[in-house]
Amino acid sequence: MEKYALIIAGPSGAGKTTVADKLIEKLGTFEMSRSATTREKRGDGRDNEYIYLQKDEFLTAMADGDILESTEYSGNYYGTRKCELERIWDMNKNPILVLDYNGVKSLKEHLDCKVFAIYVYTTLAEAKSRLAEREARTGAADGGIAVVEKRIRENVADYKKLYTMAELFDAYVENSDLALCIENTEKAIAKLESGREATSLVDKLRITNAFKRDADTFVI
Repeated sequence: MEKYALIIAGPSGAGKTTVADKLIEKLGTFEMSRSATTREKRGDGRDNEYIYLQKDEFLTAMADGDILESTEYSGNYYGTRKCELERIWDMNKNPILVLDYNGVKSLKEHLDCKVFAIYVYTTLAEAKSRLAEREARTGAADGGIAVVEKRIRENVADYKKLYTMAELFDAYVENSDLALCIENTEKAIAKLESGREATSLVDKLRITNAFKRDADTFVI
């Protein structure tokens, strides 16, 4: 098995975590990489998705080079540990990570193996609708309306930026239909594994310029 890391990125509400979960379930060759975090456990059924560290432990791991990418959100640190990726490779599987474009940049710079980054996208209006549905379903457990609005604004800002870094991602896959999105993501992975181009530069520029047009006319 070729050793690499697969990143699924995309705007909030695009379904990137669902895509990652489906790939793990369907292909059997991937394992979700757990993020390290300094936040407290919530008892919401998702605590096993994280590696919990004290702030000093996180900063020490960062200083030692074990934290490959990190971000701070609501006063807590989140990051990817190299030892977590090595744990998955030792299982003879490849890690899947769900990250933003800053995480993609960092992993591509710091990992000494291939890193494939796939951007799963939808329109800003569809992402907004999905986030609103999620908030209605989960309410305060998912952060509430204020968090949803913040994520919508972040989506708009990201879509305005991405056309300037179109080549950062190896493939772009639309998620208007989940089954088709999974199928097209599998095809993209197969191409990347064989050393072929998954999305041409022309198509990357076309897609990301469409993102900017969407963002420029979107009403939050």
